[in-house]
Amino acid sequence: MSVSSPLTPQRVSELVIANRAIRAPYYQADHDEAVRFTDLERGLQWGADAIPALLDLFRVEQDTRDDHPQGFVGFARHWRGDTLRLDFDLFSEPKESDPILVVTAISGRGGENTIVDEEFGEIELSDQVPTQEEWEERSKRYQAARRKDDTDGSAAVKAYIAALPGWKSEVATQFDEIIQREVPPVRRAVRYHQPFYGVEDQGWFASFSAFSKHVKLAFVCKSYLEPKPPSGTAPDRQALDLKQTDTLDEEQVASWVRQAADTPGMNW
Repeated sequence: MSVSSPLTPQRVSELVIANRAIRAPYYQADHDEAVRFTDLERGLQWGADAIPALLDLFRVEQDTRDDHPQGFVGFARHWRGDTLRLDFDLFSEPKESDPILVVTAISGRGGENTIVDEEFGEIELSDQVPTQEEWEERSKRYQAARRKDDTDGSAAVKAYIAALPGWKSEVATQFDEIIQREVPPVRRAVRYHQPFYGVEDQGWFASFSAFSKHVKLAFVCKSYLEPKPPSGTAPDRQALDLKQTDTLDEEQVASWVRQAADTPGMNW
């Protein structure tokens, strides 16, 4: 699918059920500060709010911001009566038939018949407000489809890396390339909102996550690596934290990758 093709609410739903949606590294969840949301004050949640909303958008618009050339914005009615706005980018790999939805933000909008959005102006609301039971059923349907998905998640990991800013994306790309070189049959997936690397039918052996000032390269194995990485409290929690000014020691990281892949420490 080309990013220039029209994107419909139904197509978004199909991609989500196909497990082609991930949460961006710096995903934001908030309500409109100009409106008091009695029932949403405790915050909007990925599993409880974003996924059910993506499965029932009533409107999808091309993102108008210059820094989101492949971005879209969708609107859905929440079972509590308010409206949710979801921002997401499309990431496409040349050999992949379907793009990845990289959801960057979710926010609330108040209004009974219409809402006023800062980018798209006045939007007439759908009169179809789901019940709480319907909302929860969507989430269960997504989780069931996700559990059945046994395809390689390389496209999702590539989308996650591409969504990282600057030097963090470079570090993640370097780590990804080392793993591919040292473990050619590696399987990838985005689990618990971060990329994981595994050996099929044996388990996951590495992951990484990005923080405000560093990228954590983690090794998930059954025994301590030699030499031990500088961070971590157990064999399945060994890690290397890299700041922007640090240089990644490819030879050492490659050795840790090979060792971890020999004894993956997290069930498949």
